[in-house]
Order: sequence, then C-alpha cells, then structure tokens
Amino acid sequence: MKIYLVGGAVRDEKLRLPIKERDWCVVGSSASELISMGFKSVGKSFPVFLHPKTKEEYALARIEKKTQPGYHGFKFNTSKDISLEEDLQRRDLTINAMAKDEHGSLIDPYDGLSDIKNKVLRHVSTAFKEDPVRVLRTAKFAARYHQLGFKVAKSTMRFMASMVENKEIDELAPDRIWKETEEVLNSPNSYIYFQVLEECNAFSKIYPKMVINYDALKLSAQITNQAEVHFAVMLFADYDLCDPNYIQKDHRNIIRNLAERLPLPNSFTELADLIIHYEYYKDLLHINAEKILTFLNKTDAFRRNERFRKLLKIFEIIEKNNSRSGKESGEKSLLIKQISESCDAIQIRKVVGEETDGQKIKKIIHQKKIDIINSQIAKKIPR
Repeated sequence: MKIYLVGGAVRDEKLRLPIKERDWCVVGSSASELISMGFKSVGKSFPVFLHPKTKEEYALARIEKKTQPGYHGFKFNTSKDISLEEDLQRRDLTINAMAKDEHGSLIDPYDGLSDIKNKVLRHVSTAFKEDPVRVLRTAKFAARYHQLGFKVAKSTMRFMASMVENKEIDELAPDRIWKETEEVLNSPNSYIYFQVLEECNAFSKIYPKMVINYDALKLSAQITNQAEVHFAVMLFADYDLCDPNYIQKDHRNIIRNLAERLPLPNSFTELADLIIHYEYYKDLLHINAEKILTFLNKTDAFRRNERFRKLLKIFEIIEKNNSRSGKESGEKSLLIKQISESCDAIQIRKVVGEETDGQKIKKIIHQKKIDIINSQIAKKIPR
C-alpha cells in the first residue's frame, strides 16, 4: 500500500497559497484493509475513508466508466491494481492532477506544474467530457485564480462547448448549479465565472432568460463581499426601477423564473424583491418624512436591519454604476442610516407612557418616527 497527497493541497502549495484541506489517494489497498486500520467509511458513490486521528479524507485509487448521461452515471473500479497515474487521469484539470509521495517528491504525469507556470487551466483527458460539473468547476477556477493570471485553455474551452452542443450540460442538477453559483458569488471576480460559461455557450443553458450586468457585478465586488448583494446587483443594475411596468412585471418575472429553475435561498429572493422600493431611495433627498417612513416600513428596515443595510448597499452600487451624483448618493446613504438608527433607538415605554390602547400606541410611535425623520432632514438638508 502507498499513500499520496493529491489534488488541491498539491496545487495550492505550488501556487504558494494557504492549504485549506488535504486529500489522500491510497494505491494498492482495499476498503476492508483500511477499515481494519481504524479508518471510517463515509463515501456514498465510491469509497472514501476518514483517518482515525486526523479525520482527513483518504480515497482508494479508482478509475471510472461512464454508464449513463449526467454526473451520477459512473461505475467505479477501486481494485488494488489501479495505479496512481490512472487515478490522476480521471481528474478534471492538470493543476488538480498532481501528487506527492511520502518523501515529498512531486508526481506530475500530465504536466500540471507546467500549466501552473504558464497560468493555464487545461483538461487532463477526454474523460473531462463525461462529467458536466467540470464545466462549472473550470469556470469557478478561472474566477478564483483570475488575479493570478490564469486563463482557460482554448482546447478546454472547445471541450466544454462540445458538452453544451451534445446536451451533456443539460444533465446538471439545479441544486448543484446553485451550489457552484453561490460559492462563486462569495468570492472575488465572480464575473469571470459567468463570462467563461458564456464563451463556451453554456450560460444560456444553465441560466435561461438571465442577463448579467458585468460592470455592476465588478463594481459590487470592489465594494462588498456579500453574495446576496452581488446577486441582486448583477441582475437589476441596468433597469429603470422607477418604471411602474417594470416593477409590476419584469422585475418579479426575473426572480420567478430563476426560482423555478434553481433552489434560490430566501435570503437572496427576499432581498432582490425589495429592489422595487428603489423609487423611494432615488428621490430620498426630495421626499417628505411620511414617504421616507413608508420606505422604511415597506422594506422592514426596523425589524430586518441587517437585510436593510444590504439593500442600501445595492442601491449605492446601482447609483454608482449608473453614474449618478456621487455626492448625492453619499448624502442619501448617510441620511437614511441615521434616520433608521435614531428610530431604532426609540424607547417605546417612555414614548407611550401609560397608554394601553394598541391603535393609539401605534399612532404615537408613528408620529415620534415622523418627528425624528423631520429632525434629521432639517440637520442634513436645509429646505
């Protein structure tokens, strides 16, 4: 039995990046032998074992045979005769198909180190075409390593395009698509992911009827690291959000179509839905206290403060992307934040006194908030 460090740990070491986890490939062994040594079997599709002490993953060297469309349609062979080179050959990209032995020597049968030096993302073999998830992974690696100068090899781009043409890409499960999408939205340069998918003609298949504002997405990445904000901004930053027809039809249709296609989390859809209230924010410096309070109530700003702050971030990015006055945008952002914080600080019992009637209490609190808003307006915007 021989054990090799494989995959991401070897790649990231060569890229001089922090190693997040270590995966191991076991050659010349069997499931029963590993279990007898105290390893715990956790694999579903194929045997993966957790080390009894480190809890790191150890997988038996394996080869795969395609049996049906999609990325679940594989039959695995994990016999003791499978070599390390055979195991590495089934991997997606050459930079992920390197290994290190017990002495620290590099095993690199598919020139992954050369591709690291040349900043190339290249498929290992024609087996790449057998798993549509690899299209998403390649696009994700292109985004992840964009700042390092990595590009997808032309030959690999052609392979991915052929997978779209032969409809293998259609086998991607919605939950896997969203998993990769959310992961990339949580990282810098997510726009590269979508551009790669467009270049290989996969984008319209994976995200039908979806249009991305790349300029807005780039700007959003410079301002925040919040995936929900990136998601909303990239979809809606180009639209005239004050057009009643758009608000009632197009905006909600975009969200509905995506939600029917992908398992979008509520945190994403709820925030995106709130963009229709940009009509209040756009004219914030020119509307009265009642309308400002209406805006705060409709966006549930007082109860969902964290979500409201993300919404304000979206509005700021939309305005910067559309080249609205930077000074005015800053004034609006500061004003609404001060108003919401002051209203949040209201001491309800002190304001309502001994009043017990629910409707009267509601009116008293409403008026108190109006007074606060008028006070903040007077301080910030002389009229």
